[in-house]
Amino acid sequence: MDSAWGQNLNGEWVSFDATGEWLHALQHLSVAHVQCGLAALNDAAAEAVSQGRTAWPPDSPMLFAKACRLRPEPLGLPSIEVAWRNVQEHAFAGKPFMHEAVAAAAEHVDLHNLRSASYHQLTEHRRQFEHYYASNSRECVVERVARGAAMRPQAALEHDARRRQAELAERASNEQAAQRAEAAGLPQRMNSDQGLRAMRAALGRA
Repeated sequence: MDSAWGQNLNGEWVSFDATGEWLHALQHLSVAHVQCGLAALNDAAAEAVSQGRTAWPPDSPMLFAKACRLRPEPLGLPSIEVAWRNVQEHAFAGKPFMHEAVAAAAEHVDLHNLRSASYHQLTEHRRQFEHYYASNSRECVVERVARGAAMRPQAALEHDARRRQAELAERASNEQAAQRAEAAGLPQRMNSDQGLRAMRAALGRA
């Protein structure tokens, strides 16, 4: 028995891609795309077996490339259904986001209006979420994961920036205090008793 993937000769499987046709046709795919393609083939094979059919791999590189559409699950992300349910639980009950990728996509959903949305509006909210979570857009979550881009939501990034600014301000304040202490002839590090005596001495000189 043989196929476009190879031929069984004397119990050995010999590849037919000696000319590099598959490699050339699929070189534009990333590792993440190939992961999704292999997962899709595994799913198709499992379904075929459950139905008593024989499962065969695609017989051309282009057919395999069509199976390599990016999907959340092969990349370690929650499925669209699970992620959307988590968004609703977050909006209605304050449940934490299960993954930073879900939080990143949920930033594009009006969570406040989601609580009072009609069925039609709820459908539109879900469509908006799916676009930013798993679509062909380069700004969606699965595309960003495939590129190795950061997943932290913008709100989290802004929080980190504010915290960093606060840390820098505190460091500058401590450095200024140390400089004043050095100018006054005081040690930069004092225990509580030394600090109390220094304060009393300073008040006594005032």
